[in-house]
Amino acid sequence: MLWISGLHLPAFGRFRGADLVFQPGMNLVYGRNEAGKSTILAAIAGTIFGIRRDKERYVPWDGGERCEAQVSFVYDGREMTIWRDFLTDRVRAVERRDGEALWRFEGKVSPAGRSSEREEYLAKIEEIWGFAEGDIFRNSIHVGQQDLKIEEDHGLATRIKQLLSGYAELDYDAVVDSLEKELYELTRRPGGRAKDRELELVRTRIAELATAWREGSRVLAEIATLESAVGELRSAVAAGRADLDKGAKYLQRVKIYLEATAQEEQLKRGYDRLETERTKLETLLARKEAIVARLAALGPASELTDDDVRTVEAYLADVERLDRAEEALAALGPAPAAPRLVTPFLLVLLGCWLGAIMGWFLLPAAGYALAITALVLTVGYGLRAGRDRRRLEAAALRRQGHADGLATEVGRLRTTVAHVAAELSARAGVAAPDNARELLAALAHVAAARSELASVTGALAVLPTHEEALGRIGEVARELAIVRATAAEVAGKGFPVISHEEFVAAEEKMRRLEGEVREQERSCQLQEQQLAILAQKRIDLEAIEDEGEELKNREVRLVRRIGALQLAVEVLRETLDEYRATYLARLNGEINGKLYNLTAGRYRDAALDDRFNLTIGADGGGRPVEHYSCGVRDQGYLAARLALGSILSRGRKLPFLLDDPLVNFDDERKTAALTALSLGSREHQVILFVHDERYLRLRGADQWHKIRLDQKGKQDGQLHLL
Repeated sequence: MLWISGLHLPAFGRFRGADLVFQPGMNLVYGRNEAGKSTILAAIAGTIFGIRRDKERYVPWDGGERCEAQVSFVYDGREMTIWRDFLTDRVRAVERRDGEALWRFEGKVSPAGRSSEREEYLAKIEEIWGFAEGDIFRNSIHVGQQDLKIEEDHGLATRIKQLLSGYAELDYDAVVDSLEKELYELTRRPGGRAKDRELELVRTRIAELATAWREGSRVLAEIATLESAVGELRSAVAAGRADLDKGAKYLQRVKIYLEATAQEEQLKRGYDRLETERTKLETLLARKEAIVARLAALGPASELTDDDVRTVEAYLADVERLDRAEEALAALGPAPAAPRLVTPFLLVLLGCWLGAIMGWFLLPAAGYALAITALVLTVGYGLRAGRDRRRLEAAALRRQGHADGLATEVGRLRTTVAHVAAELSARAGVAAPDNARELLAALAHVAAARSELASVTGALAVLPTHEEALGRIGEVARELAIVRATAAEVAGKGFPVISHEEFVAAEEKMRRLEGEVREQERSCQLQEQQLAILAQKRIDLEAIEDEGEELKNREVRLVRRIGALQLAVEVLRETLDEYRATYLARLNGEINGKLYNLTAGRYRDAALDDRFNLTIGADGGGRPVEHYSCGVRDQGYLAARLALGSILSRGRKLPFLLDDPLVNFDDERKTAALTALSLGSREHQVILFVHDERYLRLRGADQWHKIRLDQKGKQDGQLHLL
């Protein structure tokens, strides 16, 4: 028995440093959804056979630069440990017996590679497991969840058939294909491609030789006719070529003359343009000199910059602000006078108090009333006097603050004006604001003159200098003289000069004549070739007769060979059909036994055809498995997988890895299936991955080796119940 003993996952998928230990017999791995059961199955298969697609999904979720796993399995008293780095497909493998290393391997084993070290590794895996393809593993002893049907892949099906039969069926098919290819090379099969093969080519060649022989009698007459036609064409071609040479020479002279005339017109236009540029250049130079004279007449103002302009403007603005501030300070005037101390109201108040004092002695009641009245008036007068004093003090403070601010502003402006006036006096001779205003007006004229000067300078920058312009005019005049001399020399005395339109028409006529001559030459060449072919046929008539006799003998041999090949293909095809029926019968017998155990005797008549389509017997006949319920369909496919794995084991007793294949089973079917798996685990290790914790309470579960995974994919503990 070959059984998986352990799995170490240092960095694979959601696992980091996980270790799982398995036992021979029945192993139950329990964990809720997303606990990592399918990842464990992928790690076992991927470590041994490699992962061809979707390798990135197993890179650890928390990042890192590692993705690796290690699996160990035991067989024939030996133990094999395989470690694989999935990022680089580096593999290390060690085979031991009693602690002694029997075989070691280290190298790159890519699923799609072709290296010699990969071949060495796969040869060892096939020696131990019976196959070295990951697809065979995933379609036989590895059963995924809701993935019980065998994949319909042509290359995979052929390989499974080869493993089931124990013979290289693919070699026999190759022999048949080779015979059919050779047969097709000899003749065209009905419905084949229209391309002729050997026999058809032979028969076609015989027909061609017969036609050539029949036409041989007409060759001599045709040769005479063609020789006469070729002589006439050669004479016509020679005359046409002579006319073409004569016309070409004349048109060449005309072309040179017309080109010289056109060039003369172009040079005239260029000369006129250069004269215009020279006139414009001289005008701009004179204007520039006038502007420079204007700037010189402005004197020192022409030497000042834009910063000086802004300084003068700022100086005048400060002078105006200083005048306004001094006028405002003078307009404030003297402070207001203090209020009078004796007012009519104060005299009335004093009279009330005197009356109250006199009434106190003369008429107490009236004196008391006058005293109260005097007191009230005194309080009111005090409040009013205090309010008036505060108002006057606030007005005096505001006036004083405004006067202080104006005095400060006047002092600052006087200092600034004096400083700027001294600076302008030193640089521009400006001694008073009126002089500054005159200077500002002069600076405006300077700015206008400078702007005009810049415009003139920009226009001169795109024009050549006066010397360059005169030089170019001289060059164009010399070229114009040369062109005129050339045109006069070409035309000569008595040369018939034509216009441009007549020249174009003459060229078109020459092209037509050249086309006619070329057509005559092509016709002459074709007739010469035909003449050569006919002459060759006249010489080879005897050789054609010999070749025809040889081809007839070859046709007889090919017909006999084709009959032998057809007979060989038919015999081999019948032998292969009988050969396939033998291993299918053995496979179907194994499936029936497994189905009988899985369904507790309810179904047993199952059959798998050559394309791995499954049928199950019912009511005296077989129906495709798709016609049954989901549970029966899964039972049938599971039976086919178990039977296929048992036959592929060939005495090795390979393990079965089942990823919750009973998810669609009811309790009755589930109990029957688990009973069958328990019986099968006596000869094959069974590793069953489930998510339903009720499996732990089933009858006989206490005899199973159980592994529980927590929600994070970590091993929650192992129970070894024997």
